[in-house]
Amino acid sequence: MQEQNYYTQRLEKLGITDEDNQVMLLRYDAEEQKNILKPEPVFRKHDKGIEILVYTIDRECITIEKDGSRWKKNWSIVRLEKPITKENGDSIKYLMPKGKGSFPFFPPQLVDKYDARTPIKTLFITEGFFKAFKGAMHGLDIVGLPSITHLKNKEKNELHDDIKKLIHMCSVQRVVWLTDGDCFDLSSKVQDVKAEVDLYSRPRNFYNSIATFKDLLDDYEGDKWFMHIDCDAIKEEYKEISRSEIKGLDDVLCSFPDKVTEIVDDIQNVSKPGFWFKKFNITLGPSKVLKEFRFSNITEFFLWHVERGEISKDREFIFNGTRYRYDEEKSECKIMVPGDAKDYFRVGTQYFKFVNIPNKYKQIERQFHAWDKGTIKDDHGPNFQKHIPKYQAFCNVPDHVNFQQAINGCFNVYNPLDFYPQEEPATQEDCPSIIAFMHHIFGSNTIHFTHPETKQKQEISMMDMALDYVQLLYQQPAEKLPILCLVSKENNTGKSTFGKFLKQLLGGNCAVVGNQDLAGDFNKHWSTKAVVICDETKIDKQTVIEKVKSLSTADKIMMNSKGKDHVEIDCFIKFIFITNNEESFMFMHEEDIRYWVIKVPTIKRENPGLLDNMIEEIPAFLSFLNQRKLITDRLNRMWFHPSLLKTDALKKVIAYSQPQVQKEIVANIREMFYDFGVDQILLTRKDIHQNFFKNKYEASYIERILKDNLKIDQYHKLDFTQKDMFDNPKKIYVSTRYSYPAWMSKAEGKDVERVEINGHGRPYIFLRSQFINPEEEIPKTPEQEMLNSTISSVDGAYKDPHYIAPISSSEIPFN
Repeated sequence: MQEQNYYTQRLEKLGITDEDNQVMLLRYDAEEQKNILKPEPVFRKHDKGIEILVYTIDRECITIEKDGSRWKKNWSIVRLEKPITKENGDSIKYLMPKGKGSFPFFPPQLVDKYDARTPIKTLFITEGFFKAFKGAMHGLDIVGLPSITHLKNKEKNELHDDIKKLIHMCSVQRVVWLTDGDCFDLSSKVQDVKAEVDLYSRPRNFYNSIATFKDLLDDYEGDKWFMHIDCDAIKEEYKEISRSEIKGLDDVLCSFPDKVTEIVDDIQNVSKPGFWFKKFNITLGPSKVLKEFRFSNITEFFLWHVERGEISKDREFIFNGTRYRYDEEKSECKIMVPGDAKDYFRVGTQYFKFVNIPNKYKQIERQFHAWDKGTIKDDHGPNFQKHIPKYQAFCNVPDHVNFQQAINGCFNVYNPLDFYPQEEPATQEDCPSIIAFMHHIFGSNTIHFTHPETKQKQEISMMDMALDYVQLLYQQPAEKLPILCLVSKENNTGKSTFGKFLKQLLGGNCAVVGNQDLAGDFNKHWSTKAVVICDETKIDKQTVIEKVKSLSTADKIMMNSKGKDHVEIDCFIKFIFITNNEESFMFMHEEDIRYWVIKVPTIKRENPGLLDNMIEEIPAFLSFLNQRKLITDRLNRMWFHPSLLKTDALKKVIAYSQPQVQKEIVANIREMFYDFGVDQILLTRKDIHQNFFKNKYEASYIERILKDNLKIDQYHKLDFTQKDMFDNPKKIYVSTRYSYPAWMSKAEGKDVERVEINGHGRPYIFLRSQFINPEEEIPKTPEQEMLNSTISSVDGAYKDPHYIAPISSSEIPFN
């Protein structure tokens, strides 16, 4: 098998035998009912390459949860036989569990020393698990890391706990950060002139790892060293060998099997200069290493890399954002376009500058602000403005896949995303933290839904709708979506974390605002966004509510900057409201179909690193969304059919928003249905005015509540000789005799009894089904059943609540 050949070939090249490839780990033994040491292979065959098992310094497997399962699996990484090449040219050689952190790798020999508390003179830390394993085979005390950026535990922002334990328990005298020999090299993509690669980026990342290593060990009293394989010296001595054959520690040991003893002696004699490695004592700081990178002199940096054959001398290049070209006459690099110029742009006659501003979540938002031409000249000199890009007008064209900053000479106020989907297709298992968090926010309730066009009955879960919502935000950012409201009076629910997550996902296309921002006139910082999040929402003014409702469906918006002309641009805003006021954060009524209100429960188990885990999973999550098919169809201008948005939380907001008169009418009618067990109640406006309110309030106001708000119809007959536009018989409202049940005190005044109050007029017909939901029903008592069977409330209609007497041609309608 091809996979088996790769596994065998790689281990044979490294000289790893079956005996070498095992570590004793603690495993639960059912018979002995305790953990005992059992051998486990470090490297395993995998259908995509080689799986590498990672464990703690205490011989325990690192287990991670699989979303949706009570079973756990071991944390491991996979070395791909066929690396994945991303669109930007980067190569992915290893697959790691997303959102589950990263861990150091301890070769079995090092774990044995930790168990025995054997003193260690020099501890090496390097990037790469194979490198660490190979080094340990030849007597080095060495720890492997997944990447140069994984020196620390992200949650604690400290050196990994197990490495600190090893240093302490084994009395380590010296710690060395060992990198590959290509730590000074430019990115391989620099050969592609169109790639616009910054020469500064890759070497700077390596230097940052050295500085981070030193900082993480500041409290450690021993010496700190940096070492790298001296590829230049080795290549000079052995011209027939390629640089790729001597890049890493494992490469050097495998390429020079007859020099292994010499190589090991060189690396272990840290303070003695040698041939195979360059060594720097950074105990007091990495300043000597910084000189090796040549960052301080652009010309020296460029010519050194030209001499090494990494870049052509006669081309423009970018260094730390600034574009240069080497001037042969002056023997120096000349600035072609200053790096700071990209922070400015001009639209028409006005200049703007990008400014990084922290929001209430302490996340950085990139905004542009008007900037004075004279100030730019003062800050950067008279010739700087010629490098500033110029545009004719603003436009707002959202696109997360093929983003363009300039379109037909216009400046696109939309922003590119900071994240891209990973190249390999992903599933929910590749982004478990995000999926589990969304399950928490939206729940898993199922909605029974009949498709209005196909008439097909469907079951749609809240989680499916939530994934559709986020998928539409990503794939179709111009689509109108409902106003999402996350409500809970409790703290520690994750509402704000959802806002922070979307801010990371959408970057500059998501704005975090306050109530005053929505009410104010100046909107430049949020009018161009795809998502506007208002945390701690409490909107009392009806004008602001109408403004939000209007913008949620508007095609255009006036971008209003202080002291600048208004500019009309396309509007794609999706509002998200986060609030602790479950019922009173804003006014809603029955006809509102724009709101999707979600009651968020409290978090059962707090995870301080949740947001970091979700951010790490974003590339996999975007890939998952690209593979996923939308569950819902576009059935409304805000995508989702209104019936899908009618949550219990929405009903509570609507109920709270009702006028007090309406609430009292509903409460009294419900109480009558429960007290008397009837299916309909007939009451005139006068009855309600007197019995419910003791003639308080205007009669006309009560009538408006009954008709407009509660939609209660009055007693009527049907004239089949006249039809409306829908071919329904015309309603003729007439007076009638009617009765309704009530409680009346007995003569003694202590007890009450049921009586029927008779009347004549045009009563409103209240149906039980409109006021009491099926789940709220209670059984009728035998006494209620008996009384109701003997009473007719109006013209025999009592027994059939849907009966409406037809009108005869001889009857004259009531006027």
